[in-house]
Amino acid sequence: MNTTRDPDEGLPPLRLVVLAGQGAGSGSASAFAGASGFAGGDPLAARFAESHRCLIPLAGRPLIAHVLQTAAQHPRVTSLAICVEREAFDPIWDVLTRLPGRGSVALVEAQADIAASVRAATQGWDGAVLVTTADHALLSPGAIDAMIAALESADVAFSLAPRAAVEAAHPRAGRGFIALHDGDYAACDLYGMASPRFVGAVRIFGGTRAAGQDGARIRRAVGVMGMVLVRLGMETLAGALARASRRLGMRVRAVILEDGTQAIDVDDDRTYAIVRDLLERREDAARLEASAPRTAVA
Repeated sequence: MNTTRDPDEGLPPLRLVVLAGQGAGSGSASAFAGASGFAGGDPLAARFAESHRCLIPLAGRPLIAHVLQTAAQHPRVTSLAICVEREAFDPIWDVLTRLPGRGSVALVEAQADIAASVRAATQGWDGAVLVTTADHALLSPGAIDAMIAALESADVAFSLAPRAAVEAAHPRAGRGFIALHDGDYAACDLYGMASPRFVGAVRIFGGTRAAGQDGARIRRAVGVMGMVLVRLGMETLAGALARASRRLGMRVRAVILEDGTQAIDVDDDRTYAIVRDLLERREDAARLEASAPRTAVA
């Protein structure tokens, strides 16, 4: 399913891929934004009697509507692709019809794993690609801007938030961190590539953040020796990036996001409540700013 909106002319092409389903046979259930197609189903989807987690209500609208609105309103996102099982096309299309936006929009059937889905979502596309998940309701325009800037000098970029920023965002937002010599970082569900030629990197930098998986990704990126240095607390972020770039034959860059909310997704009941709280705070702050008196400048 595909439609076209009117993009701003003159902008470098950028496609944002939103992973919203779970292809059969994939082993990384939480990497897609939660369908009930994997063994055992999705507890959050079941709680709200929905087929997919991306359709559960959050702050008055479907979960996926939050990330889609951020993407649709961003001036640099000229193309949007949503990967999900075909049975969810109609309800997601209904969400899309309620949102303003620009550029092209496509619904792409989710494949057997994340890399295959991203590959399907970038077929025929030559420009830069960002990838996120439908449960990233707190995705910010600033995070998109930072990733776009990074891809001007990198083949692959992924985003991290410092531990202090994540813990400052919400007192109950604690989760697994990647411990490096120069600090602890949380992986964010936003990464990108300069072109679809680098989609293979999705197998390393994208995917589930369940216990133990960050370590597996680091091992694939930096090799055994690099992993030993990480475990000993001797590897810095810059060192790990240099090692990964050499090992993968790509220019790999990390984007450090000081907004700790960018590392918080809707994964379970606890994070659902946290994200709902943070969205309410964000909306309250926006209302206060809108109601503040404006000072005229001569």
